[in-house]
Amino acid sequence: MVFTTQGKVRKTALMVAVLTAAVLLPLLLAGCGPQTPDAAVQNFYKVIQNHDWNGYLSSILPSNVRRATDADLVSQKKTFMGNDYKYTALKLKTVPDKKDPSKASVQLTSGVVTGKNPQTGQTESTTIAQIKKQYGVTPTLQALKYKGRWYVDVPLATADQPVQQQ
Repeated sequence: MVFTTQGKVRKTALMVAVLTAAVLLPLLLAGCGPQTPDAAVQNFYKVIQNHDWNGYLSSILPSNVRRATDADLVSQKKTFMGNDYKYTALKLKTVPDKKDPSKASVQLTSGVVTGKNPQTGQTESTTIAQIKKQYGVTPTLQALKYKGRWYVDVPLATADQPVQQQ
């Protein structure tokens, strides 16, 4: 039997490639979806702006999507597709939950929101600073980590919607 150095090098290179793939593949697959709360919120606004209904549903906490009835989803989709919002230069600030590392609040600290006013039909723009001043609140979304991915926690089901004050 004759062994060559070239054959050993090829075998070693093949083994290294197989081992590298075995280690990296699960890590790459686990990395699907937003890895931070602010990435989840950025993705949420991006799919709204792009009128991506499936992306919208994928950005929301799965348990919230599962609780929605067919009627809820039809109504939500109609509203979603009828809106035309643009988000420009949004800046976010993530505030982690002190007790639960899989929860965070994501505040919109600056940026511009442009959309059609449903009352006037006119396209209008407002800044996050104007919203803070006018309503006295910082626009904030809750984000939750589920199965290694961050989602936005917004209600879809009618039963989960907050009761409106009269």
